Amino acid sequence: MTFQLSKKQIMRELVKCGKNPSYFITNYAKITHPQKGLIPFKLYDFQEDLLESFEDHRFNVILKARQLGISTVTAAYIVWLMTFHREKNVLVIATKFSTAANLVKKVKSILRNLPEWINLAKVTIDNRTSFELSNGSQIKASSTSGDAGRSEALSLLVIDEA
Repeated sequence: MTFQLSKKQIMRELVKCGKNPSYFITNYAKITHPQKGLIPFKLYDFQEDLLESFEDHRFNVILKARQLGISTVTAAYIVWLMTFHREKNVLVIATKFSTAANLVKKVKSILRNLPEWINLAKVTIDNRTSFELSNGSQIKASSTSGDAGRSEALSLLVIDEA
């Protein structure tokens, strides 16, 4: 069942989402499940704690097991950051370029599946491993190298599988 939000309700929801990445992700982000297809992103407690750490601390180092959804929650956080903040420059670096490109792909997928009214910024430049939004926010994938990210003013640097 779908229902239409009033302009007042939309404004309230946008304010709530802009203030709280957990609220935004839990209520509006969808992710791709290998068996179930597109599903709502319901956060585990440790993922909510991670989002709080992203907001509270400039540097976060995560030592983790595989398949905990850390890359996926990071992708959702990037969507929130790029959507609700202007001029954010995100760089994803990984030992293999394909790993970094896969995270950018997750960001695109989450962004593409948001409700239309929540898409405050539209994709203006779209490449396989990078894209830019109309609010000036952008994301790019890179493999590790001696000069990766050099001379870039970054808002967020994600080093995946270091």
